[in-house]
Amino acid sequence: MNDLRDVEIAILEVLKTMYSQTVFDLWFRDIRLEQMTDQYATFSINSTFKQGILQNRHSPALTKALEEVTGFPMKVIISLRNDDPPAPPPDAPTEPQQEPAEPEVDIQKEEDPAPPTVSKDDFGAAIQGRAIVTEYTFDNFIVGDSNKFAHAACLAVAKSPTTYNPLFIHGPSGLGKTHLLYAVTNELKASNPNIRLIYKKGEEFTNELIESIQKGTTVSFREKYRTADVLLIDDIQFIAGKESTQEEFFHTFNALYEAEKQIILTSDRPPRDIKTLEDRLSSRFEWGLIADIQPPSQELRQAIIQKKAEEQGISLSPEIVAYLAENLQTNIRQIEGSIKKISAISRLTGIPVSLDMTKRAISDILSGAEPVSVTVNKILSAVSKYYSVSIEDIKGIKRSKNIVNARHVAVYLIRSITSLPVTAIGDIFERDHATILASINKIKNDLKTDKELQTAIETITTQVKT
Repeated sequence: MNDLRDVEIAILEVLKTMYSQTVFDLWFRDIRLEQMTDQYATFSINSTFKQGILQNRHSPALTKALEEVTGFPMKVIISLRNDDPPAPPPDAPTEPQQEPAEPEVDIQKEEDPAPPTVSKDDFGAAIQGRAIVTEYTFDNFIVGDSNKFAHAACLAVAKSPTTYNPLFIHGPSGLGKTHLLYAVTNELKASNPNIRLIYKKGEEFTNELIESIQKGTTVSFREKYRTADVLLIDDIQFIAGKESTQEEFFHTFNALYEAEKQIILTSDRPPRDIKTLEDRLSSRFEWGLIADIQPPSQELRQAIIQKKAEEQGISLSPEIVAYLAENLQTNIRQIEGSIKKISAISRLTGIPVSLDMTKRAISDILSGAEPVSVTVNKILSAVSKYYSVSIEDIKGIKRSKNIVNARHVAVYLIRSITSLPVTAIGDIFERDHATILASINKIKNDLKTDKELQTAIETITTQVKT
């Protein structure tokens, strides 16, 4: 039961970051984690009304928090427990009781609107935009050939801000870019507790700007960002194609750069490859240092697996480490999630960690819940080779019949093999989700009667998976 309690506490901590204190106290304060397997988790609550609200309105948040803690998805069940206080005596005064009305809340963390003024003291307590994640440090970032340059650059900036300004880090998702950003913030906070740090996702920056325009608080918005000592923007590619956001970030960038304040940006691609990014921003992103992170090598994956296993308090045999390193090649986040799942299953079910248990634990990942050796680049390369069309043309705007057909096939295969969300596939091809859905549906329909297309899909799929 202690293990369940530990998981429960961790889940509640995650939920606190998603909701305001009032909403958390109202709906989640009395929740209990009663049972957990590798397939589902059962929570209990002491109110029929709350049970219904949690199941109907807040189960996505519980599911998300549960996956963040355990590293793998599970079905959430909300049960009713009877620990209500005894009924009052018959002569006690009674009043009609009314269940509290549920506030309208989004699953994501509720953001307070930008204050009318921003004092310097407001920046001293934590990173603006989120709490400091102290678990991500330079000490526990495992360095290999694929990431040592980015690691060294971040460490240099953390020791001496503006050594490289701006610092632009790029690479595929899940390889440690966010870890490095948090490592920088932790290092800077340790040496200067009053330093003013702002950490935001590119999409969050855009949403906050839109809100400030709607509420007439753009002056406060600008003061907040342009008086920071260090500005960290994760996934800066999300501001591309948004004219007002790029305009605002251009002036924010200039203000900070001229004031000799550190700017650190991350992206899934280098500046020049963000096609809808304005040239004046792209060139500024290249003023400082550009560092890339590549997928980890076999040796680095093994080192990461061993380190993550130690953190989870489990011991893995060399045979298990080799198996995981061979089959979990996509990114570090995938490795971390797999180790968490293996640890959770072992602790909660009492099953010893063996090679057979490991294979069962990550079978959903290997079967396509997440891509393993299959990557978007491999799919694009295979489609390019099959149709004799360049990858640039597949992702581009040319409309010749052969190119368009190859593009439809690439979109369909990325969706079917990797299970990437439609919006994420849209980012790859720089198209909206409706266009991506149209491509997927076209191939699905054509496959019913088109023998040549069936052969193409089977051939390319085999090439990608071997």
